[in-house]
Amino acid sequence: MPGPELNIIGVYRPQISAETWNEQLRVTDDEAYTKKHFDELVLIEATVNGLEEPFDMGEFGQMQAEFPDDPKRMQVGYDEGLLSADGETLIDRKMNCVHGTGPQRFAVYLHMFDPQRPLRWQCGEVMCPSVQDVPVRLLLLMPYTACS
Repeated sequence: MPGPELNIIGVYRPQISAETWNEQLRVTDDEAYTKKHFDELVLIEATVNGLEEPFDMGEFGQMQAEFPDDPKRMQVGYDEGLLSADGETLIDRKMNCVHGTGPQRFAVYLHMFDPQRPLRWQCGEVMCPSVQDVPVRLLLLMPYTACS
């Protein structure tokens, strides 16, 4: 029996509306910081299979180059959405909606993404495909909301 597997379907550059950009600017009060906030933001779509314990979104993310050995400094995925097996329907979008041990497809936002570094998850590490524009279906299912 094969072991647990995380398959990164895609890493996407989200489309940010002017309204959302301005809402985030009101939070940060800094144009350069807001630009960086969005420049390093991605939406990751993935499937996970073969888990014997529940999927742990708290262990899904990327170590930062400045702190490669400090797990407290790992940038973790957030604002996850559980998708149907074909990725065409949003089943749930709330914290901890990706759970259980069966096959699951999900999308999740990640800040400070570095395409040269692997993603970590509870069963190891995986490299990502190159960043692409977000597909329309995910743009509609998983629109970005400003961070407070």
